[in-house]
Amino acid sequence: MVTDKAIERIANDYDLSTYTVKKAIEGSRYPLDFDRMVEEGSFCFRGPDDESRVDNASICLASKILANKGVQEYVLPIVCNRIKAWDHQNIEDLLNLLRKMVSIMELNPEDHPPIEICGLDIDHLPSEDIPKNIRPGYRIWAIDKKGMCLVGNDANEVIHIDDIPRT
Repeated sequence: MVTDKAIERIANDYDLSTYTVKKAIEGSRYPLDFDRMVEEGSFCFRGPDDESRVDNASICLASKILANKGVQEYVLPIVCNRIKAWDHQNIEDLLNLLRKMVSIMELNPEDHPPIEICGLDIDHLPSEDIPKNIRPGYRIWAIDKKGMCLVGNDANEVIHIDDIPRT
């Protein structure tokens, strides 16, 4: 029950099918020991009722599943391909995909391959044309068709192009 709920949680959180998540788990080069994972995560099985306890345990188990390097190797390219195929319509969609990618990588940072492994160059995100007259030192990572820009040191802020300083 908790395992199925954890798989559903991953599928929902990362916009994947449960089939894809199960395939990532089954195809992992690093087999998952669900019994041990559930045992280690039993402290998460808390809450006022059974439904809350199962939900809390599934959150812990979902994180443990995604922290598996083999699962990450399967799931991360899917998220990266979605970033590369972003349709330039809504910058929030791109930001959400980037956050998903980072959240997966942060679960296992010391053992994670560089982002380039899935063919994504963070310095060249998909984007509409970025104006050339932006003030030096001000970084626009991407811009959508409505003029909303992804900015900030970590590409984690959104601002309209009209609010960006020009030279």
